[in-house]
Amino acid sequence: MIKHILVPLDGAAADERALNAAFAIAKLFNGHVDAVHIRPDPRIAIPLVAEGFSSDMLERLIREAEQADQERASQARRSFNSAIAAAGVHSVGYPDPDIAVTSGSITATWREVMGLSEDILLQRGRCADLILFAQPVDAPPNVMRLETALFETGQPILLAAPGIDAEALSSVAIAWNGSRQAARAIAAAMPLLWRARTATVLTIAGSNDVTGPTAPMITRLSDHLAWHGISAAVDVLHEDGRPTGELLADRAKEIGAGLLVMGGYGHSRFREMVLGGATRYVLETALGCSVLMAH
Repeated sequence: MIKHILVPLDGAAADERALNAAFAIAKLFNGHVDAVHIRPDPRIAIPLVAEGFSSDMLERLIREAEQADQERASQARRSFNSAIAAAGVHSVGYPDPDIAVTSGSITATWREVMGLSEDILLQRGRCADLILFAQPVDAPPNVMRLETALFETGQPILLAAPGIDAEALSSVAIAWNGSRQAARAIAAAMPLLWRARTATVLTIAGSNDVTGPTAPMITRLSDHLAWHGISAAVDVLHEDGRPTGELLADRAKEIGAGLLVMGGYGHSRFREMVLGGATRYVLETALGCSVLMAH
């Protein structure tokens, strides 16, 4: 059950799209949307990059940064207010069982906190069912933030395509290569898979012992989904020179899937992420369908 959705907001145009997507998913589960805007402390960040500046210049830079941060925070709050008004969502300041559980309505909370973005995202992301971001449309994505959410929180992330709604989520594609990451993504997506009308397993011929619809791992996955009442078709893809992420995303769109479920791959060393090719493509690209990923 997806009851608690975390939505990081940064005062950009994508904020309202992310909130609208979060409310669309929350309505399926009578869930709660936790909107958080993280403000960096310029008195900590700026001195690290302004060594050699005079004290007057340093103070001016800090004031300008504080003003810019306040403008972004105000814009994020306006997006939140607009989105809850449009969705008819009740805003609460703390969990209320009578509202969040008994009444069957969805709720939302606005939070503005100051600190290091990665630290706060970790703290709050690890205590959420799903972390939701809007897919990049009009600006490059914050890949570091996406990496932190995907690799460090232990929770799934959802990259929402514009216009995501219950109808778009009625058809789901599952990228399967038999890996731990793919298995975790499927487990995280199960509440959405239960509600889907159609599910299709996408597998690439020859990858990780998954060579076709009769391969053992495909059979085991089909049986696992069937125990949950999910009947999934199997679609075996063949590499054609395109990046794996592009191949999977294009096929998901071709079959009309509004959601692609896949594992996120990367290696962490001293907090530096080296992304797998398919993962990087999906994180950085507006795909035309939403993507749920887990690591």
